[in-house]
Amino acid sequence: MGVEKAWSFSVISANLALLLQQLQKHICWRSSSSSSSSSPPSQRKHISWSIVCGLMLFGLGLISLFTGHVASDLEWYSQRLVKRSLYSKLDGGHRVPIDIWKSKYSKFYYGCSERGPHFAPVVRERLSNGYLLIAASGGLNQQRTGITDAVVVARILNATLVVPELDHHSFWKDDSDFPQIFDVDWFISSLAKDVTIIKRVPDKVMRSMEKPPYTMRVPRKSTPEYYLDQVLPILLRRRVVQLTKFDYRLANNLDEEQQKLRCRVNYHALRFTKPIRELGQRLVTRMRTMAKRFIAVHLRFEPDMLAFSGCYYGGGEKERYELGEIRKRWVTLPDLSPEGERKRGKCPLTPHEVGLMLRALGFKNDTYLYIASGEIYGGEETLRPLRELFPNFYTKEMLASEELETFSSLFFPPGCH
Repeated sequence: MGVEKAWSFSVISANLALLLQQLQKHICWRSSSSSSSSSPPSQRKHISWSIVCGLMLFGLGLISLFTGHVASDLEWYSQRLVKRSLYSKLDGGHRVPIDIWKSKYSKFYYGCSERGPHFAPVVRERLSNGYLLIAASGGLNQQRTGITDAVVVARILNATLVVPELDHHSFWKDDSDFPQIFDVDWFISSLAKDVTIIKRVPDKVMRSMEKPPYTMRVPRKSTPEYYLDQVLPILLRRRVVQLTKFDYRLANNLDEEQQKLRCRVNYHALRFTKPIRELGQRLVTRMRTMAKRFIAVHLRFEPDMLAFSGCYYGGGEKERYELGEIRKRWVTLPDLSPEGERKRGKCPLTPHEVGLMLRALGFKNDTYLYIASGEIYGGEETLRPLRELFPNFYTKEMLASEELETFSSLFFPPGCH
């Protein structure tokens, strides 16, 4: 490329020199002839200005051609420089590839779940404003978010929280209860300084109630002020209130101590039961025997997720019918434009798109993937492009199929999973 550009430069320079020489001859000859008063008018030759203008335009064209080469060269080299700065760094004069698994900024991240010095002590059960029942909703991750918010809401209301009920009516039809998934005793004890939590409403309280617990559903992302204005008066009057479909029912914009409490619940208090933790650790160990590092990917490509999104993935009438039937579960969902949702970036990525994104980030095709997902819509046909991009592809069924069967039969009898 350098030889070709040097040749172009030399040709352009030679053409410019010839042009200037010819122009100089014409201009100087015209000047000298016009200054000779002794020459008769009949001997003077008329010079056409159209020729001069044409030569000048030709010269400007060559100049623009030259500057265009320079501009393209600058653009080419600048792109090379930017690309190198993204994927490599200087170390002692030698270029060293950046380790995609590390970040020089990681040292600036730290936990922020510790209680502040002015955090008020917990309100005990007998002094609380009443009992708060929570019915979680959605898949396990969604329910986990709801449980986290429930603890913060109980703190806002100065209420005693009853261990939340898990959703048995979601798409997955999972009949597991809180104690089968989470370590309930750890959940209660680890939050003892934040909120008083009990396993059930005391019988004497239930017997003393003239009416059954008041049931209500609050709007999504309600503020603490909403709970104080709308829920607290009912709680004080009825003593027991149940909040249903409790998913994303608390605003994100909370004060610092409430955000810290969220972190304590999600990252410390909500601990899986011992059998689940042990099985999970075995999966991690088996992945690490094959590769020191691996990526765990949760493909949000389950049928209910796609149906809820309202997006279309090119599966024709079969896809429209199947996802449309699932979508009927949410009667309040508005009609959405699949094209509009995709333009807004609201559509879940396909497994193929996830693979392309990981490769674009710099992960090579020898990277090990652990796919932590449920049923993928389209099955193996949908997963094939991701497998081709990352052949080292594993799921929990591939790593521990027999143990999963034993685990399910022991801890989740038939009809309970």
